[in-house]
Amino acid sequence: MKMQGKEIKSSQAQDDNLKNKNKQELTNDIKGYFAERDKTLKGADGKAEDAKKMSGAEAEVKELLYNNSMNVVPLSDDVEPMFNSIFLSAKRNKVRTSSGLLLATALMDGGAEVDYQEKQVVMAHGPQVQQAFKGTEVVLNFESMRVQLGENMGQKVNKESEIKIPIITIDGHDYINVSERNLKYISKKAQ
Repeated sequence: MKMQGKEIKSSQAQDDNLKNKNKQELTNDIKGYFAERDKTLKGADGKAEDAKKMSGAEAEVKELLYNNSMNVVPLSDDVEPMFNSIFLSAKRNKVRTSSGLLLATALMDGGAEVDYQEKQVVMAHGPQVQQAFKGTEVVLNFESMRVQLGENMGQKVNKESEIKIPIITIDGHDYINVSERNLKYISKKAQ
């Protein structure tokens, strides 16, 4: 700074104040840049609206899968599971009510979401099956299908698990492939 021909030294406080002001302007510029970039990339909606759209799209897909799974296609008589295997219908849980409300009916079993219904119909059975015959309605034991996750140390320590449902596709249609040990009980005998 110059004052009437004399040079005055700036104080340390003035230097610090100037540096802080410059840092603040830079921070505001960076925040403003990213906020503006996010708005232009995602539209004006932002992350909350994006999450709503994604969950709505997921619900639509699950609803389509549910509707398709209600059309149970009988297996050909030529198809016979091996030993004590049982092929069940693969009916899914309903996702929406008739008025469009999302349901939380997907079975939450110990924190694991299951897309399939507990009650299924036996479509075919192997020669060693003793009780669950074709046309019988059975209730699945999802706990017997629980698998421990151990991909990383956090999953091992927290003893995380998920339910893996064995799906088999025959002639373009999905069926659940289980044994009698995976059944809780028979809910309705075949006629």
